[in-house]
Amino acid sequence: MSERHRRWSWWAGKGALAMGTLAALALAVTVLFAQHALNDATDVVIRGDGDTLVSSVVVDLWEAKSLTSETLTSLLEKHEARRLHYVGLLDRQDHHVIAEAGTATITKASYMPGETLRRGQRVRLVALIPPRAETRAATRASGAPDGPALLQSNPRPYLVVEFEPPVIERLQEVLLRIAVVATVAAVVLIAFAAAWSRTTARLSAVQQQMEGERQLVALGRASSVIAHELRNPLAALKGHAQLLVEDLAEPARSKATRVVDGAERLERLMGVLLDFVRDGPLDVQAVTPAVVFERALVDLPKDRIRLDLSRAPGTLHVDVERTALALRNLLQNAVQATPDGAEPIEVHIVTDGRKVVVEVRDHGAGLAPGIETQIFDPFMTTKARGTGLGLSVARRIAEQHHGTLTGETHGGGGALFRLVLPLESKPE
Repeated sequence: MSERHRRWSWWAGKGALAMGTLAALALAVTVLFAQHALNDATDVVIRGDGDTLVSSVVVDLWEAKSLTSETLTSLLEKHEARRLHYVGLLDRQDHHVIAEAGTATITKASYMPGETLRRGQRVRLVALIPPRAETRAATRASGAPDGPALLQSNPRPYLVVEFEPPVIERLQEVLLRIAVVATVAAVVLIAFAAAWSRTTARLSAVQQQMEGERQLVALGRASSVIAHELRNPLAALKGHAQLLVEDLAEPARSKATRVVDGAERLERLMGVLLDFVRDGPLDVQAVTPAVVFERALVDLPKDRIRLDLSRAPGTLHVDVERTALALRNLLQNAVQATPDGAEPIEVHIVTDGRKVVVEVRDHGAGLAPGIETQIFDPFMTTKARGTGLGLSVARRIAEQHHGTLTGETHGGGGALFRLVLPLESKPE
């Protein structure tokens, strides 16, 4: 995958998530503005309803013959349809209650005429009762006597009313619907953006994997051709060099021995290359873990390896040769990474559901940070004389069995490689 394509994939995924988040924020801001607008509209409507209610209560007060609790209670009953819950007359000087009815839920230390207080759906209004002259026309029209003595002895007291305007409930319902719709839309947008981002990332990963597999196929074909073409000339070179070692005397014999050693090293390298490109069908057999490890430990220092088969399954269904090769590569790397005199390499095999897990831990320096995935790339090596194909071959064998191979640094030091294989691999 080209760098330009990778950048496009990154921006396509992250950009969709960013746009979805911005759209969700825009919806949230829209809801906030709608709430402020509805609050402003509510205040205007409340003030109008409140003024009308206060005017009606004032007229009723001047028409009343006496201001007792029963009188104020009758006002509450009269204006019950307008949701009047409290009526109170307060002294203008010290704000003590002259008379009241109902239950007040909104309190304040000081009162100013024209003041409006809200708490939830309840509204508290404070008004100044107008002088008798201003309501004389209303009282005359009703035929009532001049106002009650209480208003005459307490001129122009504060009138406090608390009521619940129906418009508040209706507007709150509207705002709730808007908020619910906006929330659902925001969640859908963010979920869609996240799904798009994940899909783009997966598509990019799949494309990158396909490109890597194409490169591996091309590399494997080239390596296979090279190995096969070199095998016969190399065998002849090695054979003649071995004959020269037998016939020559020193110091020519030492030079011929070096030729033989070089030929054998090339043979081992070709064997590794052929193992890497080997991609035939699996020869799955039922075998015990002990048999697989016995083949894997050939020519390895068994005294430096501590093998624990106590929790191993009784039988494995794997390709014996390839599985043994994968384990041998892991064990050989562990032996090379563990210094002499250190604790033995620990090998555990356990059953995890329908899978078998093999853990190989060495006591070396561990893996360098950030290299946990790169070590499985072909020809990636940290050794001076390594081919960089051992771990690649091991992972390829694991994937052929529909398993996995991962590596990490153990918390107690050293590298830990975990080979996971199905208990019953199916031949392909």
